[in-house]
Amino acid sequence: MATTGLLLLRHPNTLLAGYLAAACALQLNASALGMVRWSDYSVLAPLIAAALLPMRDTLIVGACTLATSVAIYGFAIPGVSEGGRTVVVTVALLSLVMSLVICRVRIRRKDACDFAVSPPDGEERGRIAPAPPQDTGDLRASPLAGGPPTGHLPQPAAVELAYGRADDGSPQAHWLDAIPLSGARVALVAGSVTEDGEPSPALVPELRAAVRTLADIDMQPDETLTHLQDVLHRLQPDEATHDVTASCLYAVYDPVTADCTLASAGHPAPTVISPEGVPSAVELPSGTPLGRARAHLATAEIRLGRGSVLLLHTHSATPTGSATPTGSGTPTVSGTRTDGSTVAERHIEPQSSLAATCDTALQALATEGGPRQLRVLAARTHTLDTTTVATWDLTADPAAVSAARRHVTAQLTDWGLDDAAPTTVLIVSELVTNAIRHAQPPLHLRLIRCDTRLTCEVTDGSTTTPHLRRARTLDEGGRGLFIVAQLTCRWGTRHHPRGKTIWAEHTPQHET
Repeated sequence: MATTGLLLLRHPNTLLAGYLAAACALQLNASALGMVRWSDYSVLAPLIAAALLPMRDTLIVGACTLATSVAIYGFAIPGVSEGGRTVVVTVALLSLVMSLVICRVRIRRKDACDFAVSPPDGEERGRIAPAPPQDTGDLRASPLAGGPPTGHLPQPAAVELAYGRADDGSPQAHWLDAIPLSGARVALVAGSVTEDGEPSPALVPELRAAVRTLADIDMQPDETLTHLQDVLHRLQPDEATHDVTASCLYAVYDPVTADCTLASAGHPAPTVISPEGVPSAVELPSGTPLGRARAHLATAEIRLGRGSVLLLHTHSATPTGSATPTGSGTPTVSGTRTDGSTVAERHIEPQSSLAATCDTALQALATEGGPRQLRVLAARTHTLDTTTVATWDLTADPAAVSAARRHVTAQLTDWGLDDAAPTTVLIVSELVTNAIRHAQPPLHLRLIRCDTRLTCEVTDGSTTTPHLRRARTLDEGGRGLFIVAQLTCRWGTRHHPRGKTIWAEHTPQHET
């Protein structure tokens, strides 16, 4: 039946006609020999269509199957009792109705996997909508002030975000962003673009979109910036005419380990404010701005306690030659470096709101020198504990698959998510089996409960990246990732120095 379903998915119209003709021929031939039997295909065909096809095609398959059953058992085959005819037609009709219900549920589950989070109302979480130009002396920070080109910042579970700005209303040549990643992590980005020493807002949307695309690949921060360098080179084919450079800071925060990994290409390092309100500058090599000679980009890793605030900022120097790019990539205006050092010198009240933190940061940055376009992104970190994360070490033995199933089932029971166990166990079984067959130890299984999502992660010591493929009819394997892709909202692979992690996310509350 699985083979029939896959063929029906590829050529639904042709195979539907062939199926109906074959069903009629088989039943008529059987009746001529005196064998009048009800065909279970009257039930199975609509259900297979519901699992594979859109609502419209499912309705067509079910209706055609019902019509075929009525035609065969109601008119074509003699000798069928009234009760038998009623049973066959009723079952075919119920199969049609059930197929439509299944198709509808499948579509709802797919729609539920849209992870775009609408920013909630409140002082520190709000829609970042364009605002009228502000006076250059107005440095009040507000998440409702003019923001990034997309107009929104997400609110991932890993951090709490607020945004502030102070500028003269001129076009923005910089951007700040927060990008949700797998495993409840989040990427924080700050960047700016200059052309011949002047702010260049034209390339900002393209570079920001490129960073978001590269974030989906889930590389290390220094690798992401290296690929962004290639993107910038493609965007400026005539390098001899214009000197286009971009600075960018890329940071990834993991709420499970509370680690933050950062890399910078000519961008000022961020500031960390402890839960007690003590600010400190992050020791991070600034690297070379993108667009200049290719250089090695160093990566730094810091530990952020629960409730710490990571403060990113960016700026555009005042044009008309007042900003002169330096070799380090940090603009100098009137001989004053805008690297955020004075932010670390100011005491921040421990219980102050993120908006107040942005206000203090803007005030400190404004005292450093001439740039009048300032943007600040404050991210207060959250952490996930044993009530939302479970981890197990597995052996590289087939028996570890059944052990993984037991671990996951028991953990979901403790979390009160018994209904999610069948799907989650199947996902974990496929991921662990693939790791045992094709990877190498050590093997680790991790289950993360975050917001409305469950994330299953299997880590191994291999650097080989798995690829989704469609197994042929007679293939003995190759269906594991296909099954995972059908059961989850999204899945992927991320690499790290000790191997790789394959992850898959799904929303248990929408299961039936």
